Amino acid sequence: MAWEFNHSLIGQRLQGVALLVVVAVSAARSDTLLADESSAEQLRFFEQKIRPVLVAKCYECHSAKAAAAGKLKGGLRLDSRASGLKGGDSGPAVVPRDVDASLLISAIEYDGWEMPPQGKLPDAVIADFRQWIKLGALDPRLDVTPLPEKPAKEDSTKVDHWAFHLVADVAPPEIADDDWSRNGIDRFVLAKLQQNGLTPSDPADRVTLLRRVTLDLIGLPPTPEDVDAFLADQSPDAYERVIDRLLASPHYGERWGRHWLDLARYADSSGFHNDLDRPTAWRYRDYVVRSFNEDKPYAQFVAEQLAGDEVDWASEETIVATGFCRNGPSNDDNMGNDKEKYRLDQLDDVISTTSSVFLGLTLGCARCHDHKYDPIPTDDYYRFLAIFNSTEKYGGVRHVKSGKKTAGGETAPLALIETSAEPRPTFVLRRGNHHTPGAEVGPGVPAAIAFNEVTFSSPGENAKSTGRRRTLAQWIADPDNVLTYRVLANRLWQHFFGRGIVETTSNFGVNGATPTHPELLDFLARQITSHIGQLKAVQRLIVTSATYCQSSKHHPQHDSVDPGNHLLWRQNVRRLEAEAIRDSVLAASGNLNRAMYGPGIKPRMRAELITASQRNKWPTIKVEQPEHWRRSVYIYVKRQLLMPMMELFDSPTTTDSCAVRPASILPTQALILMNDEFTEDQAEALARRAEAASNDDLDTAIRTAYRRTMCREPSGSRLSRSIGFVEQQMSSWKAAGTSNDEARHKSLSDFCHVLLNSSEFVFVD
Repeated sequence: MAWEFNHSLIGQRLQGVALLVVVAVSAARSDTLLADESSAEQLRFFEQKIRPVLVAKCYECHSAKAAAAGKLKGGLRLDSRASGLKGGDSGPAVVPRDVDASLLISAIEYDGWEMPPQGKLPDAVIADFRQWIKLGALDPRLDVTPLPEKPAKEDSTKVDHWAFHLVADVAPPEIADDDWSRNGIDRFVLAKLQQNGLTPSDPADRVTLLRRVTLDLIGLPPTPEDVDAFLADQSPDAYERVIDRLLASPHYGERWGRHWLDLARYADSSGFHNDLDRPTAWRYRDYVVRSFNEDKPYAQFVAEQLAGDEVDWASEETIVATGFCRNGPSNDDNMGNDKEKYRLDQLDDVISTTSSVFLGLTLGCARCHDHKYDPIPTDDYYRFLAIFNSTEKYGGVRHVKSGKKTAGGETAPLALIETSAEPRPTFVLRRGNHHTPGAEVGPGVPAAIAFNEVTFSSPGENAKSTGRRRTLAQWIADPDNVLTYRVLANRLWQHFFGRGIVETTSNFGVNGATPTHPELLDFLARQITSHIGQLKAVQRLIVTSATYCQSSKHHPQHDSVDPGNHLLWRQNVRRLEAEAIRDSVLAASGNLNRAMYGPGIKPRMRAELITASQRNKWPTIKVEQPEHWRRSVYIYVKRQLLMPMMELFDSPTTTDSCAVRPASILPTQALILMNDEFTEDQAEALARRAEAASNDDLDTAIRTAYRRTMCREPSGSRLSRSIGFVEQQMSSWKAAGTSNDEARHKSLSDFCHVLLNSSEFVFVD
């Protein structure tokens, strides 16, 4: 294959297959990062077609886990590339590009062997395996060594903590006379309710349910047309088809990508004193939005963010993905005299975020001393540091005071990469002080959660990186990892119910909360792995459950037993997040600009706030234009100066990973919705929209405004009160000297302003 490039070569990766990745550098433009697209496609084929079948049908008898339990059959393991090539007692199971010599094919075709023994695989699946081997049997899985299922008691790194146990293959309980449950989720919930003498709530009405699920999946309210179509559709699968439409919407990625950006502490500026602009940070945000829309398998999502320069399918997009490791605050233009301390502090942010986001583990607490609560000695922290210790920053920020720029320049993606296969030596630092190094350590993962022994192999002869982060990512995303998929399942649940099954969603350690429904959590974790880490199918399972579809109505008797609704006898009332509130205002007014991707927008901000921020200035906007009315996920996130509406409604500060946003209720929230120019302008636009649909009929205008904001018709009493309010306002405006038409418009604008300020608008039942 011929590669065309005209910049200096800085990176080349050869791992597993002959795969060339060219990283070109220019001061005038960003890097050009190329990858063998056919290899990337083969990898996707393996992850989607081959690995799930191996996990579901073969691992029980042919894996490291089976060997540790004494259940290995025929000496054959199929849980890594090396073990498949080696084969078992009868010879190699997989011979790349030689289908006839691959005993695995003979076995699944029931030609001499019969695997799996419980029934022959479908012809289409067998054809997939033949195609996989014919194309070279690309397989990224590393070899693992099984650990004993029950560690010795004297091993101080092990504790009997629920989160560190193997994820159970649990089946939903059987419940007699169950006419409520819609799927397995409900049976876990119902069993717990019955144990406590409780019953579920009635289903939510159809409009409430439609508004709830639409806001949860895409972060926008349903339109009146959506509501009418749903109410008119009485087919049994009407609700399911709504969900499928929402999951396929590009707005889904904007909604769920924003949840991930909270975890990734995303911002467009560096923070600290100068709060430098990060001109290409938005490319990471766009990567996340696209990944959710594509329903990217979680293993791929993890690997790209931790090791996008090392993966077999490396490309410019995967380099952008490593922005996950660069999103934290930085002070590169004023790091002080101790450059090594600053470097280690930056890596501590990477280590702490990686462990809490992917593993629900507060590993950063062990930097200076053994963890106070969890079985994590300081050595484990520095073994984890050794995985990242050879990385370098790539891509810069603007106006670096020293004049020295980060490799790649301002237009390069903000990334963390390696350019050498020679690892930097890592030492345990006494009390976290790099001036007092102790013993040297190699790379490793926390022993307390090591479900297998991870081997960080030496890089090959032609390698250009250590490969350690790639190994870490594969270990994190392994379907048998005891924490990864519990943590992920819990995060999904949190955003549909306002609280996780484990309330401390980024802390599954000893000092974290215990799960209210541990079996349900494991069930959901296994659902994710069975769908190769793709989330949409599991989200669909959650939102189609009877548990999710319950009314949020309060029941005093149930409340006396379970006042916190931990047993889920009803749905929780939740306040919308800042972005969903602003986006809903724009959607109601008809001004929402649905353009996706690209550099962040800078909407209007009060002049006195701009003056107070001396660096990386916000532009002065007198009148907002359509380019300012894009979805809130695209707002430029300036660490020193957050948008007031976003900040008041609890958007994260971005200093650290945010696992759960607070849901405060403050007078200032009502004041900004009442007095901010943005809300006033959008209320006026909503009034014009209502007037255009009403033919000068006040009743129709009020109904239109109500449906655009509340998604339903007003009740008779509310309609009467609304008409009375508008007529009263018209009298006041006319008394002030305005014309009849102007008084009518201003009065209707006042009414729309009231609707946008109402609790019913900013809360979801």
